[in-house]
Amino acid sequence: TPTNHMVNDATNTVSGSINPRVDATYDLGTPTEQWNVIYRHTVEATYADLAERYEADAVYEPGTVLMIGGDKEVTIACLHATTAVAGVVSTNPAYMLNSEAGTDETHPYIALKGRVPCKVVGSINKGDLLVTSTYPGYAGSATHPNAGTIIGKALGSQSEGFGVIEV
Repeated sequence: TPTNHMVNDATNTVSGSINPRVDATYDLGTPTEQWNVIYRHTVEATYADLAERYEADAVYEPGTVLMIGGDKEVTIACLHATTAVAGVVSTNPAYMLNSEAGTDETHPYIALKGRVPCKVVGSINKGDLLVTSTYPGYAGSATHPNAGTIIGKALGSQSEGFGVIEV
């Protein structure tokens, strides 16, 4: 039961604060009984990306680069600098859109905005623009990418081979 709360009158006006006794132990509402509007000055999140579920034609691990296509909505990216790029499978999205569309196996969260670990191949320098590569599920660096092909900017570096960096 939350502590430090006071209901003042028949209108259920709350003053003070509502704090759980232990971190991350209580929910506000349920999937079927939700709050209508929550007003707030700021919103904070532990994780760093906004992601949406898309139907995938296979199970993909976090960091995998996907593109629109395949038997479902998205499939593993395997074309160099394709404009069909959908994004990167998120590790832990801060904000989850379309959350009731399937599971992580059938509808992985794809990062739309924010920071996310990404599988990369080749020499990558911090600040490089990244696009899909011919290595399935990996991004690579591009010098002058065409509009609509950019996945994001590298926040880390690697000298060669295969790895995972934040983008």
